[in-house]
Amino acid sequence: MAKKIVLPVLLAAVMAFVANPAMAQSPLSVDAQAAQGFAAPGNNQAANILVVVTNPLTGAAVTNLVQSDFSIINHFAIPGQVCGFSNNIVSFHNIGTGAYQIQVRLTHINPQIVCAWVQGDYLGQVIVASAQRLGQTAITLSVR
Repeated sequence: MAKKIVLPVLLAAVMAFVANPAMAQSPLSVDAQAAQGFAAPGNNQAANILVVVTNPLTGAAVTNLVQSDFSIINHFAIPGQVCGFSNNIVSFHNIGTGAYQIQVRLTHINPQIVCAWVQGDYLGQVIVASAQRLGQTAITLSVR
């Protein structure tokens, strides 16, 4: 009996989504570059990420985003590194031109762990999600 109910409910949900385009997410074009900044092997200074967000249909700058619209995810491990920078945004500046200056710093779930950068290439993901808009890109942060 449950199978007969599931299909109409699923069909109704799909039809509601199709009938209401406002429920669909609009894409964002997200470009990002990472730079070492003051981060260096042995310290825990902030590293820089410049993110540029535009409307992919018009090319217009998206200028109304706030820090909570951004997620920065650290992927993979580097030998000798026990910390990461996932969602540890320590500085955020909306430049007003579609450019966003973000700084990240290493952190660990255990506050007793002292974090320090080690030399290597840190692979990351920048995700921008605001209301019904979504975009993402990959970054490489090289610490030398």
